[in-house]
Amino acid sequence: MSLLTGLMNMPLHADSVLGMTADVDFWNMDSSGSFADSSDQQSFDLDSERNAILTLAFEHPLPLVPNFKVRTNDLSSSGDQRLSENFDYSDTTFPAGIDVNVDFEAQNTDFIFYYEIFDNDTVSFDLGLNVKYLDGDIEVESNGLRASETFDGYVPMFHGALQVGIPASRVSLFGDLSLLSLGDHTLQDYTAGIAFKLVESLAVDISLKGGYHRISLELDDLDGIYTDWDFDGAFLGVQADF
Repeated sequence: MSLLTGLMNMPLHADSVLGMTADVDFWNMDSSGSFADSSDQQSFDLDSERNAILTLAFEHPLPLVPNFKVRTNDLSSSGDQRLSENFDYSDTTFPAGIDVNVDFEAQNTDFIFYYEIFDNDTVSFDLGLNVKYLDGDIEVESNGLRASETFDGYVPMFHGALQVGIPASRVSLFGDLSLLSLGDHTLQDYTAGIAFKLVESLAVDISLKGGYHRISLELDDLDGIYTDWDFDGAFLGVQADF
């Protein structure tokens, strides 16, 4: 509530017309960390995956109503690993020394409500609230032993975004951050990159972009799951601004 109250007291800028932005990014995602259904977690290093990140943003001329952005991406990855110690998971004990297959299936969706604090042809700065929804299943399997746990939940996070254009060029630098640190939960979701405006017209602007994206999930009993997990890597994408 204090975040929303603070935003309402700031000078807010609205688009003069309705606008929509669509992004498609291709993310070379590394996945590693630890998880369990208790605080005694086991570390894993899973295979890299190439996943898509899809984003739609809607902006409008109403000054006190937040703009809206939805972003979704697959966090699924899998891999094989030899256990160095016994691993208890979902009422099943996997003994040390065996090879296990881990299938980490998860979907991340961000519902972002934001205000344009500052917006001109060179600098754009947004602040708002990201309601992150995580939905997944973690399965461990080895030699006939199989155990899995599902989880899902909504997590409210602070959100900020900044874009700075380089004068006399079609190049801009951008970044965004969603952050929560509450009790034993710590979540970070951030992006930094560079964009080049390929097409500029009255109907649509099209930009090519690339950069680095990371999601860090330190969760303490989110629907029975404990994690300290990182998803990170480089991405390339395209943006259409209508």
